[in-house]
Amino acid sequence: MTYRRTKIVTGILITAVMAVTAPLAAQQRGWGQTGQGCSQALVNQFDQLEPAIVTSAEVHELQYLREEEKLARDVYLTLSERWQLPIFFNIAGAEQRHMDSLLMVLDAYEIPDPVADDAVGAFANPELASLYTDLVARGEQSLVDALLVGATIEDLDLADLYDLLAITDNSRIRLVAQNLAKGSRNHLRGFVTALVAQGGTYAPEFLDVDTYDAIVDSAWETGVVYDSNGDVLATCGRGGSRGRGIRGSGQRNGGQGSGTCTSPADEHGRIPLD
Repeated sequence: MTYRRTKIVTGILITAVMAVTAPLAAQQRGWGQTGQGCSQALVNQFDQLEPAIVTSAEVHELQYLREEEKLARDVYLTLSERWQLPIFFNIAGAEQRHMDSLLMVLDAYEIPDPVADDAVGAFANPELASLYTDLVARGEQSLVDALLVGATIEDLDLADLYDLLAITDNSRIRLVAQNLAKGSRNHLRGFVTALVAQGGTYAPEFLDVDTYDAIVDSAWETGVVYDSNGDVLATCGRGGSRGRGIRGSGQRNGGQGSGTCTSPADEHGRIPLD
């Protein structure tokens, strides 16, 4: 997966488009956070599953993903200061929950946590440290670039989560990965929606086109916890109806899994993220 990560900034430079003047009302209304109740449901299910021996490949991916989620959190926190839009701060909060979920797995298997320093911009992996610097520099140039950075991070994160799902049959790891992927699909939908509102476009760099199209053409996934196979395990918080995707009627979940979907925004204009 190194090729993906070294290519990420080049991809942003190629796909960046010039911003046009567009109202920011949709973003400025606020982007909701719906992950708290679902996070507890995920923990409860995790505790019920039998532990299994983890492979060296699983350990490597879990440790990398822990810092990759931190990369997302740190970039969004930094860009939230630059652009003062709720989408960045709110999704940063969701990324913290993703980090916590991965730490739960690391702790359960006594795997060393690579996040020794939780400060923004601090990484044990030098590749991620460099990527943080590059992404922030790109995202500070314009709002369109910032939203493009967000979409690219979620694109990359999803590709890596799907790779983890492809190599593991550990039910605990799969449970967490399925639910992190659900959240990342919502984050990708959110950034693409905001990007389109600014006259921008996004072309996937890491997901294949069919998988990407399935995500953005389907509705936000909220109020559900998925099991290790990506099927609905439990409902939590607000949810339970199908809505419209970014480009039309949402009848599918993007990527992997199937379950309950809701409309892109509630009556307060908030978009579910996890």
